[in-house]
Amino acid sequence: MGMGYGSPLTAFNANSTAVETAALFPPYNSTLPMDSFPKATAVLPTSTGVVMKSDSGITYNLPIPARKRPRDHHHHHSSTSTLNRFVSYPSSQLHNNSQKNCGCNLYFLGEDISIQIQQQQMDLDLLISQHMEKVRMEVEEKRKREARRIMEVIEVGMMRVLRSKEEEIEKMGKLNWELEERVNCLSMENQIWRDVAETNEATANALRRNLEEVLLLQETKTTVVVVEEEVAESCCEGGGGGAEEEDDERRMRKKKRKQEEENEEEEEAEEEERRCKKCGKEESCVLLLPCRHLCLCTVCASSLHNCPICNSTNNASVRVILP
Repeated sequence: MGMGYGSPLTAFNANSTAVETAALFPPYNSTLPMDSFPKATAVLPTSTGVVMKSDSGITYNLPIPARKRPRDHHHHHSSTSTLNRFVSYPSSQLHNNSQKNCGCNLYFLGEDISIQIQQQQMDLDLLISQHMEKVRMEVEEKRKREARRIMEVIEVGMMRVLRSKEEEIEKMGKLNWELEERVNCLSMENQIWRDVAETNEATANALRRNLEEVLLLQETKTTVVVVEEEVAESCCEGGGGGAEEEDDERRMRKKKRKQEEENEEEEEAEEEERRCKKCGKEESCVLLLPCRHLCLCTVCASSLHNCPICNSTNNASVRVILP
């Protein structure tokens, strides 16, 4: 069946189509020069030995079947033979033809299209380079964003850890401050109890001395009584005695009376000293600190905050049990 300018349509061959397309248009992004493709020739040999020219002016160094339409019963045989001849066409001849045609221009419909193809190739290369630069910038920007995001995540984690450590440091500082305050309170309490012990010891020593004085006074009274009894017995034995004995007895009585008065005064003074300095009725049994004066009873100590002796402010008090 004829088509176009009346040239016969042969059997479809993918290899021949690919070769013709490659000969007309260079492959995409090819590094080969434009003149390295095979040059189109005006005359091609055929299997029947007939030489023909293409109506469009473009022909290739490939076998082309005769224009005559074969008979129907020979159509399949001729198509098979044509395909076999195309497949058996040596590649070395194509390579030699491409080398021979190197440096020649390409023509389509009688016009030179080499410049247009080169311009299109340059435009494609420019478009690809721009696209690659855009992709590279996008990848670089994405990498920077990822790096910033990772740094932000790391910074947030480090800030969280630092915040927790600061909270632990604050807790330890508060605990240390509380322990220091507790130690200071215990030290003050220890000092107070030490002062109380020293005061109690001083009070005990004073009471011991008073007791020794009382015992000594009691012994003195006993001695005076014994002496008086002896004097009375001696007077009775001597038959009434003389004036001198009466004088001695009178002096002894005065001395005894004076001694008793002194003892009573001392006892009264001691009782007065041991009484509360505020009410004067109850016995003093509360030791005030830090002045260490034993001068108040339990009732007055609960309502009085100053020492009645030295008028100093008392911050603590201790009850003393006296014998």
